[in-house]
Amino acid sequence: MPTSSTPPKGSKGFANSMLKTLGLPAFKLPSRNWMLFWTVLTASLSGVAYDKYEQRKIIDYYTGKVKPLSQKPLDTNKLPRKITVFIAPPPNDYLDSSMKIWRRYVKPILHYSGVDYELIEEENQGVIRTTVANHLRALRKELQSSNNEEDTILFDEKSAQPVSTDNGQEFKRRFDYRDVMGIFHTHQKPKEIISEDSSISDSKLSGGVICLGRGAYKEYITGLHEGLLGPLEAPVEEQLSSTVMEGTALTGPLRSSNDQENILEADTLTIADSAVDNMTAEDKLVGTNISGEATIKEEVDEKTAEQNSKVLKPFISPSEYGAAEFPFPELEMHNTNIRETKNAVPILLHQPVLMIPTPNLLGFLTIPQRIIRFYERRKYCAFVCSQTYGMVKQDTIRPFADPQDLDLGKEEEEDWPRTWVKQGLERKSEWTRELQSDKRVTKFMYIYDRKDNEYDNSK
Repeated sequence: MPTSSTPPKGSKGFANSMLKTLGLPAFKLPSRNWMLFWTVLTASLSGVAYDKYEQRKIIDYYTGKVKPLSQKPLDTNKLPRKITVFIAPPPNDYLDSSMKIWRRYVKPILHYSGVDYELIEEENQGVIRTTVANHLRALRKELQSSNNEEDTILFDEKSAQPVSTDNGQEFKRRFDYRDVMGIFHTHQKPKEIISEDSSISDSKLSGGVICLGRGAYKEYITGLHEGLLGPLEAPVEEQLSSTVMEGTALTGPLRSSNDQENILEADTLTIADSAVDNMTAEDKLVGTNISGEATIKEEVDEKTAEQNSKVLKPFISPSEYGAAEFPFPELEMHNTNIRETKNAVPILLHQPVLMIPTPNLLGFLTIPQRIIRFYERRKYCAFVCSQTYGMVKQDTIRPFADPQDLDLGKEEEEDWPRTWVKQGLERKSEWTRELQSDKRVTKFMYIYDRKDNEYDNSK
């Protein structure tokens, strides 16, 4: 049978007479490879679009729930409830990773609820711990000085009346020129500005604390214990080291991969600086680039000194908690609370804590799990928004359970790079060591604990 030399003709495709009249070519399906490409691309983009759409719905749902709270009337002389937010970056990553969670999921709910907040960030380990401990130590010093003044009242032997030893400082402090001049001489003076938290008798309903990240939570708990149980002044070895943490501690940026770069850069600049000292007069006229490197060295040293000044070596170690004396025995004897001396707001010890984990996987081998998390961000968004909403509503507050609540957000540590954890253990990092507590401190603490998710239940 003779074979034809002409190749078989391909399918002409579907051709409508109307399309032919308009001059349009015949319609046919794309090839198999193009079909696979467009299917994968469409599915990928659809998954991202759906996830972002759900995130937007979740945020809108919770912001709509808290908007009526911001519409409640508030006296002109009152400041709204204030929440303290501590944010720390994930290990081996930048602070912006945690700030994205704050801006996307937490901040909108606080903003629409009319709640004020104070943001405390850290890029070096120990900043949050030092900030909390310094605040409590300063408060203890103020209370101690006020108690000493009350105990050392002098009396006149003739009149048996107390004698003032402040040389008129109390009168100067209380004196107001508006009482004798200006429009307030004949008109009523404005009321004193007070905080809404100071007028609440139940301390657990005032203020609030958010710890964004397991590291921030660890430092906050440690800072409370250090500020309450530790000494008021730095130990002798701390003063000799100029209140800078020792080199064996993990004090640099939380990105361990950049530690060696910083060390190499510092060594290079030191060599350049010594070269400037050894230059001859002729070399100094030519070598202007070395002087520029010395200027860079000074800027780096100033920045490093500024960061180190914010981090102090702990005044007390966790192993010394049990032997330390609790500074407020009246708390154990009476059902009272300690308040700030300036605004009468309960101290951080009495304000409930909300711990929000910041999952952050890094590394090549974790790419499949990172892809899954990328397409399921709506679940994490619903969790964070629900927890923040419960904090605003204050309907899920319970006492701190010691030691169970010390493990809040511990699942986040599974995402920490192993090399970073190993390095932290060698340098005795406060992030990698076990979190310890003292029940004399934790029994006055409270936790926001919201179990259910209103958004899922409303569907």
